[in-house]
Amino acid sequence: MYPNNGYVPQDNNRRRRSERYAAPAGNQASSAYQRQQSVYPPNGYQQPYQGVPGQGYAPQTWQNQGYERGYHPQSQYTAPQTGGRESRTGKPKFNWMILLVAVIALALIAGGVAMNRQKQQEQQLQAYVSSFDKVFCQNVYVDGIHLGGMTQEEATAAVTAKAQQRNDAWSVKLTYQGQLVTELKAGQLGMRVDVYEPLRQAWALGHTGDAHQRLEAMEKLSQEPHQAYTALPSGDTAVVDSVLEQLRNKVYRAPQDAALIAFDPQMTSNPFTFQAEVVGRTLDTDPIKEKIYQMVSTLESGSIEIEPALIQPQVTVADLQKHVTLRASASTIISYKSEEGRTNNIRRAFQLISGTILQPGDTFSFNKLVGERSTENGFYEADEYAYQKITRGIGGGVCQASSTVYQAAVAAGMQITKREQHSLPVNYTELGLDATVYWSRSRKIDFAFKNVSEGPVYIAASVQTDPNNRRQWIAKVSIYGQDMGNVSYKLEAATTEVLQPPEEEKIVRDKKQEYVTYVDEEMITQKAAEGYVVDSWCVKYVDGVETERTHLYTDRYEPKQKTVYVGIKNREEQ
Repeated sequence: MYPNNGYVPQDNNRRRRSERYAAPAGNQASSAYQRQQSVYPPNGYQQPYQGVPGQGYAPQTWQNQGYERGYHPQSQYTAPQTGGRESRTGKPKFNWMILLVAVIALALIAGGVAMNRQKQQEQQLQAYVSSFDKVFCQNVYVDGIHLGGMTQEEATAAVTAKAQQRNDAWSVKLTYQGQLVTELKAGQLGMRVDVYEPLRQAWALGHTGDAHQRLEAMEKLSQEPHQAYTALPSGDTAVVDSVLEQLRNKVYRAPQDAALIAFDPQMTSNPFTFQAEVVGRTLDTDPIKEKIYQMVSTLESGSIEIEPALIQPQVTVADLQKHVTLRASASTIISYKSEEGRTNNIRRAFQLISGTILQPGDTFSFNKLVGERSTENGFYEADEYAYQKITRGIGGGVCQASSTVYQAAVAAGMQITKREQHSLPVNYTELGLDATVYWSRSRKIDFAFKNVSEGPVYIAASVQTDPNNRRQWIAKVSIYGQDMGNVSYKLEAATTEVLQPPEEEKIVRDKKQEYVTYVDEEMITQKAAEGYVVDSWCVKYVDGVETERTHLYTDRYEPKQKTVYVGIKNREEQ
């Protein structure tokens, strides 16, 4: 708004200020010009002159006065013929000097009028600008307060009061996940507000330079108001630094890698226990400090949400799980006819094997892990295969344990380093898929394989209930380790030749009377049986498609000749 002194601001072009802001004073030049014109009749005469009777003159019209076509009735007089002489009509001649003097007079009058108008406009501009000599110009704001029309004392009081009120009420809350961590108040920082510098800058707008410069500054304010805020409050910013330092220490948490803390093979569904990874936290306090200082400078209250940066651990549980996936498992059925001692021998062998961890390059040895098959070592007497026949011995049944480990090791991609077949076909697996072991003082047969993977392997073995038949026992071995991805292995065997037994019988005199005593007695201890030649391979599959077949062994199971034991004593010899 402008003062009510009759001044109305004009447009903002570059015309002279004295012409733009003067109030209209009447068109004096036009009035003078009208008075000059009123001396003359509108057309130079009142009516057509009829002439003097008897002198031969005709009535005067515009056609016979000697003027060119286009003459306008406002053309008032004919041009003079000679200076100072009268025309034949008796009327005086027109004097051009009189017209020139009139024109000059009119120009002088118009110039005076224009000068007077410019002077009035300049006076009005000076009056308008002077009306702000003791008050702030319009459109000037400090801390949101409009200072236009205020004196310096009034503005200082208003801004100081509001600044002090805002200062007393000022606080900044620091929150984390919506919870209050700490709060900063003005009293904590010893804040005081200096209002004089922004007021000094605001006063300078429209009060600097001559009247035209001041007016130009006022016009600029009407287009773009001035917004200023009280200066940065003086206070102890070290308090902010101390609070943020404590906050940073409180928020910080070091990242922690996940770890495998236990391998329990008895947990058949998931034998591994992990310590979960911990995501770390760190807090960059510089942006928070900058925001606090900004809120201090404008005395803006509010809250700042703390957003720590996360520090990811290098190892997660998901990473570890890729190194302890199930690479392969194998199982063999324990026969219904298996005596309790034999089944317990399989359990005991698995107890000594299960939980084994092989690092890359390590070798698994069945005999080293299981040890001597003796009662002292927890084994029982049972039937076993030895020397091409079934005999009684301590530890009978452990060969089913070693054969199951063999099948799992091949499927897990391990390198078999020691393996021998049984002398006779066994009833718990196919030909070529078995691995015999033996321990005596005079002879030992071992089964062994090497971990050729890039990570450790974990072996879990146990006697379990057959999931397909709850009344059936199975021997099961699982090998865990680095994930094999889309690769898998399988142990395969095929009979390549059938060996026929001899046609004649083998007669054995039973001198020890193991089967028969008298000559009229005999016992078939071995029926004629075919023999076999069996080849085995490790077959590699990628995405279920065979890509490689590696030959492992050629096993030969000899044919069996019919064997008959006969007695050697006569009954009369009793």
